Amino acid sequence: MTRTNRRLDPASLARNTASTSFASLGFEGLQDVCRLSSNRHPPARTMAREERDGFPIVYSETRAQRLDIPDDVCVVCEEQTCPVVDQIHLPGDDVAWFTPNLYPITYPHEEAGAESRGIHLVHWSSLRHDKGLGGSDRATATALLQHLARAEEFLLHHAPSDFPDRGEGHRGHVGIVKNRGHLVGGSVQHDHQQVMLSAAVPSEPPRIAGLAHRLLDETPEELIIDCTDGAATTLVPSFMRRPLQTFIVPHGDETGWLHHMEPSALEALAVALAQLTAITDTVMTERWGEPAWNLILHTGPGTGPLIEMRPFTQPLGGFEHLGLYLCEELPATSAGRLREALG
Repeated sequence: MTRTNRRLDPASLARNTASTSFASLGFEGLQDVCRLSSNRHPPARTMAREERDGFPIVYSETRAQRLDIPDDVCVVCEEQTCPVVDQIHLPGDDVAWFTPNLYPITYPHEEAGAESRGIHLVHWSSLRHDKGLGGSDRATATALLQHLARAEEFLLHHAPSDFPDRGEGHRGHVGIVKNRGHLVGGSVQHDHQQVMLSAAVPSEPPRIAGLAHRLLDETPEELIIDCTDGAATTLVPSFMRRPLQTFIVPHGDETGWLHHMEPSALEALAVALAQLTAITDTVMTERWGEPAWNLILHTGPGTGPLIEMRPFTQPLGGFEHLGLYLCEELPATSAGRLREALG
């Protein structure tokens, strides 16, 4: 069977299932599965802080091993992942599921004072190796984003009581990212997203407050790529740092979290996300030879939900380390490329 035709056998998935839902497993049960799955690769308990910018730094020497996976090996198709802790059925007799991350950035250390405490999960998008979120149909994209929202809600509402109080019954911080390509940390090619609960709040969320409104109000028409269902605009920012950098901005949504979004707003966001990942793959493959990008879902009070695509379309130059950026393409040029790919 060729790599593109691979499909994980549902019976194999069932044999590797600890629980089909977070609710039945419980937070303590989830922590236990994470400890059992990744106890050989936990991060150091103590974190550092960058003195200039204040962001937290986690240390994990074993995590470097995850990049040694050969291109012709798929740990999902070859049944080498951690146990399932939650799953849903998708259209077309497909499945999406969560597992612990084998090389976690945060870990359920039993010591209350461990700074890198948390949960790090992988969200697998499909049984098929050649399927996933990018370019998926409306029903599938919506189901996948709803599944991520369910994980976000469970983690925020069940985090330990000593995690920072974020209001409205939320504790700690939940981040959602998607990596595509080895150049940006995508060590597994089978389509997936990552969800992480952390006691330490990353430095980025406070900087995003109010950005969604400014993007919608101030972005000129030439930088707009698409408006999905009249409820989510995909655009290139006028402050584009790298070619193809984009945002998806829900309209008038200040919920902060995925699981607080209205169903129609979440659906529009999901469809826009499936489109953006597909057209970014297309443009990057045509111009740069392969897709390589990081996708970040900015969440939290006052920040969104707001989706940002950060493609690896240029290496970082020397002067950029001083804070002076150079971008090798105009924002309008990138927007035109992406509109053409969408059309």
